[in-house]
Amino acid sequence: MEISPFQYLISNKKIDFSMTNGQIFYHKNLSVQIHKSNSRHLICKEEIIFFGEVFDFENPQYTNAEIVNSIINLNLEKKIEKLNKLTGFFIFIFFEDGKTYIFNDAAGQLEAYIYHQNDEFYISAQPDFIISADKKKSTYHESIPQYIIDRKINIFSKTPFKYINKFIPNFYYTIEDKKYTRYYPTSDLSTLDDDIVAKEALSILESSIESMANRQELALAVTAGWDSRILFAASLKNSDKVRYFVLNHKTENGKQDAKIAGDIVNLFSKNLEVIDYDLSKINSKENNPVIWKNEPKSHKMASLMNMHFPNRYLINGNISEVARNFYDPLPNKLSLSDICFILGLKDGEYEKNAIKKWIETMTHNIHILDYIYWEHKMPNWAGASKSVSNVQNIVISPFNNRYLLNLLLSTKRRNRDKFYHKIYELILKNIDERLAGIPINPTKKHQQITVMKKLGIYPFYRALFFKLRKLKF
Repeated sequence: MEISPFQYLISNKKIDFSMTNGQIFYHKNLSVQIHKSNSRHLICKEEIIFFGEVFDFENPQYTNAEIVNSIINLNLEKKIEKLNKLTGFFIFIFFEDGKTYIFNDAAGQLEAYIYHQNDEFYISAQPDFIISADKKKSTYHESIPQYIIDRKINIFSKTPFKYINKFIPNFYYTIEDKKYTRYYPTSDLSTLDDDIVAKEALSILESSIESMANRQELALAVTAGWDSRILFAASLKNSDKVRYFVLNHKTENGKQDAKIAGDIVNLFSKNLEVIDYDLSKINSKENNPVIWKNEPKSHKMASLMNMHFPNRYLINGNISEVARNFYDPLPNKLSLSDICFILGLKDGEYEKNAIKKWIETMTHNIHILDYIYWEHKMPNWAGASKSVSNVQNIVISPFNNRYLLNLLLSTKRRNRDKFYHKIYELILKNIDERLAGIPINPTKKHQQITVMKKLGIYPFYRALFFKLRKLKF
């Protein structure tokens, strides 16, 4: 079996079989196997194991090692406070007061699957590595629908495998107690002033991009959407280390992306690379990486990016959707059947029981739709996508920061409309009023929604189509 970049297998059982391209380390009572190219991304020091890529917007000059050093002497509560302010994709394992705690990044972008039965513990980026140690670990849940197995669907933390869980964000795991504990949010979110939020959010994003550019040059896609424009604005102070590009998709949206991207970069006299491509002519790498939720098209896109931007961090805006009401508007009260539909699931007992178990962990006043996007969609869609792309590239979202997401969510919900995001508009205006004046996603669909919003009928349209199960998410 072959291990690929940014994949890992950690266990309290001695790992003495080296996978192809693997390298084994031992720290405390744990064995760690990673890809041989990732040695600088693994830090085993005193009471900490760290793996991944991490950035500190408060100290943009810090390396992975310096960030780890800044955490070592903190107690668990202070460690959590610091973790909330870190950006990147990673796992931390802390050894403290006879306990072993595991944390991941803000949106689970370094995938983690956990098996813990009796005294045998494994955590890995892919369930396949856990199962390879013993085929019995691949046992499925009783009464599991076949489509869940066939499509490899996780429902929040519940995987098709009876003894393997997906480690989703905002929880930590204690090995000795075999327990997942929610640690965010710890209290109700207060409502903050929009201008204050916009200024602080911009500062965090600027410093995050600076910290990334301090390590490696960047490539940043510019499109007609919100997220890329926010990141373009936040990157301007480090634009000498950034190559801006747009993929020339052969669709209506693609045409708009290319046109709007040109308008944006021209405001600041920056160069824009327009990339034409044909996926049918792109050969993805010959090796066959071990990825449970594999996607051939994603491999080809990763190959395309690697052809154009080798040895650069690829910066994208994933995770920003958590703070821009992705699913809105929908009815205020949602049944388990409603949530099944939102997640693209059938309305069965297996599915509803998984959702119910997750709902029982919810706390405080984050809207359930934001919770769903953050703790289901992000680790199980965006995280899985990162697992594919990171075989060839390093893809990072500066939005993957819990403190930043908390800040953005601490605003009035109506001001975070995904089509008319007042907070994001203020961020753009803090850089240049003209950035906010260029249309956002000016497609026919967007124009139709604009008309419906002005007429006040858009919520009724959404509610009707939701009830009829005709909405697409």
